[in-house]
Amino acid sequence: MQIENPITLNDWKIRNYFIAILGFQLGLLVIQLLASTDPYILALQAILGFTFFTFVPGIIALRLMRIHNISTLETLLYAVGLSIAILMATGFLMSVFYPIFGVSRPLSPGSTLVTINVITLILLILSLARDGRSSEPGSIDTETFLSRPAFLLYLVPFLTIIGTYFVNQYHNNGILMLVIALIAVIPILIGLNRVIPETLYPLAILSISVSLLLHTSLISPYLWGYDIHYETFLANLVIDNSFWDSTSPGNVNAMLSVVLLAPMYSYITGLDLTWVFKLVYPIIFALVPLGLYHVFRRQIEAKNAFLACFFFVSFIIFYAEMASLARQEIAELFLVLLIMIMVTRNIPRITNFALFVVFGASLAVSHYGTSYIYLLFLIAVWLYMTLSSITATRGHTILKRLRKAAGERSSGGDSLSWRDDGRAITAVHVLFFTGFTLGWYILIAGGTSFDTIVSIIDHIGNTVLVDLLNPEATEGLDLLISTPQSPLHTVAKGLHLITLALIVVGFIAICSWRSTTNFSREYIAFSFIALLFGVAGVVVPNFSSTLNTSRLYQIVLIFLSPLCVIGGISILAALGTYINKLRSGWLTGRTPLVLMSVLFSLLFLFSTGWIYECANDQPSSIALSQDSIKKYGGGTPKNVFYGTFIPEHDVFGARWLGKYTEDGSVVYADRTRKDNVLTSYGNLARTPPFLPKTDFEPVWGAYGAYVYLATYNVVERSASGPEEYYDYWSIEEIYPAICRNNKVYSNYQSEIYQNG
Repeated sequence: MQIENPITLNDWKIRNYFIAILGFQLGLLVIQLLASTDPYILALQAILGFTFFTFVPGIIALRLMRIHNISTLETLLYAVGLSIAILMATGFLMSVFYPIFGVSRPLSPGSTLVTINVITLILLILSLARDGRSSEPGSIDTETFLSRPAFLLYLVPFLTIIGTYFVNQYHNNGILMLVIALIAVIPILIGLNRVIPETLYPLAILSISVSLLLHTSLISPYLWGYDIHYETFLANLVIDNSFWDSTSPGNVNAMLSVVLLAPMYSYITGLDLTWVFKLVYPIIFALVPLGLYHVFRRQIEAKNAFLACFFFVSFIIFYAEMASLARQEIAELFLVLLIMIMVTRNIPRITNFALFVVFGASLAVSHYGTSYIYLLFLIAVWLYMTLSSITATRGHTILKRLRKAAGERSSGGDSLSWRDDGRAITAVHVLFFTGFTLGWYILIAGGTSFDTIVSIIDHIGNTVLVDLLNPEATEGLDLLISTPQSPLHTVAKGLHLITLALIVVGFIAICSWRSTTNFSREYIAFSFIALLFGVAGVVVPNFSSTLNTSRLYQIVLIFLSPLCVIGGISILAALGTYINKLRSGWLTGRTPLVLMSVLFSLLFLFSTGWIYECANDQPSSIALSQDSIKKYGGGTPKNVFYGTFIPEHDVFGARWLGKYTEDGSVVYADRTRKDNVLTSYGNLARTPPFLPKTDFEPVWGAYGAYVYLATYNVVERSASGPEEYYDYWSIEEIYPAICRNNKVYSNYQSEIYQNG
């Protein structure tokens, strides 16, 4: 059965378009005004509020820009990106202009909800006035999305949610182990061309992405990770004060993706910040691989594009580290949208540039690290494209003169002409993004983000010759040459090294004149720069560590993932050509693709910790191996675990401390607890004093000072810091001095003492 496509709402007949949006908005407004405490009404508000404001404002913007007849995937991703950009821009304008008109609490829940509803209604009216013509609405085949393969893909996220519930309530990881195994089978089925048809590849990618992100983010009802706690602290300040202090210096405080977007989503959905970060942000981030599939599919075959996306999401960085780094989750969505408009050719150039302005500005206000990396990529690619065009033009002119001297007629379609007036990266693109990014970080962030990148460049420049190829100064090189913990970890490292080699081979393959791929010159140039960044992370001292090795690798994989697939298939095809001379046809046809899918599935099982959990071989997954780490983990695994996973007892203790301490109170805690649970749930600043390793009594501090001890301190009798998270030590020496003071709070795993 065919029905009108609800995602391509911008293509609907104008009357149906207006009724659908206005009806949706009015229904949501009624639910928000009811403010019911009924859990079913609250759940309905969360679902409808998230769906409406994450999609509809962007759909209206697409109609305003007269963007029609693009694919369902493009429409969905552009609409979500534009909606989020509109939300952040609305919050920013409210913060700037409302105080001028005497509104002292511009970002209160009521003010925010009224404003974004009014803005949406105004945009809707403008879209009717600007684009009243009726387009040809697309349709979808319900049989495809109600088929058995589709239900199999719907089942994976559903089982994931149930699995996390069983882990949280009963410490039983059986369902999650089943989910990971099921996900590992999907790429093999696609490689074999079984069960899942090509039309469901986007759904398969979305199902896998959502499941992987939720299988970690939903572990524990509380936040886990590192950066997410400070992001929560800043977002809480905005909610508590109903005001964003843009003059407060700091890199993260200038990121609208955290300080404005998170509070606005909290108001829209009725969820508290913890669940906004644990549920809303991962669902938005799950669209990143979907956008990559669109980019890859325009340039390579569908199965290869799917495997490239699966390779991208297979790494723990995607579903663990990114799930606790909210600002980069939003930034990577805008980065992928920028890549999408770079490879697209079905949108007018002026409209394309307008999208670049919106997505580029949104990237800059979402995450400084990703923005600076993209800026360097953009400048390098523009220089390469410009120089190559100049060189090709001059070479073409010389060739024409030689032909003229020889009496030949030059063909207007000469293949040596590299001049492309429709180039996706121009000087205007570079100037806008450079100017906006640097201007935002200098003016809004108080210059701290700009100072950060300047200090990084200066530090790298001063040490590049002194520490060249020194593992102690080059984190990427240290990871490559480090000795794995066990034979299984050695196998996993070997698989990772193979993928790195395949990426290099893949790049050589797409640059070959024999290549059958359809990669654009811009994408090849971006891939080359990404490859150089990867090499710099291994060779250049302090390069990867200052940018964070794992996050740097995550970003370069956005460009390099398809190269791994192409490299593997190229090697297997070449090997097959040789072997088939001896043995007929065993490495031809789908075989290379199947072998690559098996390789990626095996790598995935290692990355998720599934194999380590099965073998009880030093598991580290917080989703699959909590009990194993607590019972059998050594000092480092336990330190890492308690540094990311926050036990419930620690949250209760932090909340008590935040409630009863007065401003200016001195609070001692170890470095990790200061930076995570005390920041997010105690609303205490990330500042010293930290617990000292020895001689605690002489530095006990002023009368009334507090000492906060968490589960890691009380149960494991260990602490971390003060310089680095991975520096852990026993508190047995200072624990007696702490206990000689007043114990003012205890829940048997978290304790608080007060001097005097």
